[in-house]
Amino acid sequence: MSDTPAYTRRRPRMDPDAHRRILAEVARVGRLDASEITDATKNLRDGLLQPIEDAPEAVDLPMQAAPAAPAAPESAAEMSLPPAAHQDAVGDLPAPAVAARPDVWPSLASIAVKGKVLDRNLVITANRTDPAYASFDVLRTRLVQALREKGWKRVAITSPTSGCGKSFTATNLAMTLSRYENCRTVLLDMDLRRPSLARYLGQSKAGSMGAMLRGEVSMADHLKRMSAEGANIGDNLAVGLNDTPESYASELFQQPKTTEVLDQIEADLNPDVILYDLPPALAQDDVISFRQHFDCVLLVVGGGLTTAKEVKEVNRRMGEDKPVLGVVLNMAEDKSDNTYVY
Repeated sequence: MSDTPAYTRRRPRMDPDAHRRILAEVARVGRLDASEITDATKNLRDGLLQPIEDAPEAVDLPMQAAPAAPAAPESAAEMSLPPAAHQDAVGDLPAPAVAARPDVWPSLASIAVKGKVLDRNLVITANRTDPAYASFDVLRTRLVQALREKGWKRVAITSPTSGCGKSFTATNLAMTLSRYENCRTVLLDMDLRRPSLARYLGQSKAGSMGAMLRGEVSMADHLKRMSAEGANIGDNLAVGLNDTPESYASELFQQPKTTEVLDQIEADLNPDVILYDLPPALAQDDVISFRQHFDCVLLVVGGGLTTAKEVKEVNRRMGEDKPVLGVVLNMAEDKSDNTYVY
């Protein structure tokens, strides 16, 4: 074979001074262009492959000024070589295969919800006996379109104060989203101080959301898929419920473990929409503490309850980087009007 390893042929041996000069140049290299790294690597190899009488005294590496001298890289990977240069340096080794992440969604356990219970708890989008379900269908369509246009998926559902119907909105929106075949939805009860989603779904033993966020219970064990009895619910809804109030919700939201768990949910379940049922935005600092985990806000306001000043204050607390994607008007006195503003 023509590519005999260097140590089996008679190759030049660099004198110690030349070797030290090369290492010194490498140590002073800042951030090189891909073409410069490729040329430097080729020149070094060509020099080593020449006969002894033609060997250069040293190889000049191109360099750029750097503010500080980093440690000498030990490998091509540490120099952040592009794929082509890296292959030239290490001998055209194939890239390691990346194992596909398993889809956890089909393995989630299911919980049974009864249509009569949902009707009693005003989950009107399950059986569609109340004409108001149409408003949630329109909201669903507009929400999905907006998320796809923006490249977002994490939606915070909140209200200025309590009593506006944010959990009612979150539950009904999740139910109507479940009927989209190509849209996986995850609904999480993040109102840790006053959880209520389990009550809407008629679940008495929901488990602790706080335990999942702390890593005491695995995500795959806590989240459940919906299994309806006498209700029209699709297969694409997973819920994370809570039956254990947390007094230190804001502090829990700030923990690195919470970020790790929420990232794992997004990576393992690959949902298209994640709905976070959060506490009222003006009640405590929980929503502000949770800001890093959502892309946009769906604000639920109560007809005859919420003031313009409160809506303005919610917008101020959210900040410009967390836009209010939609406003849902709940409990409107004029029943003929749409129950949302978007």
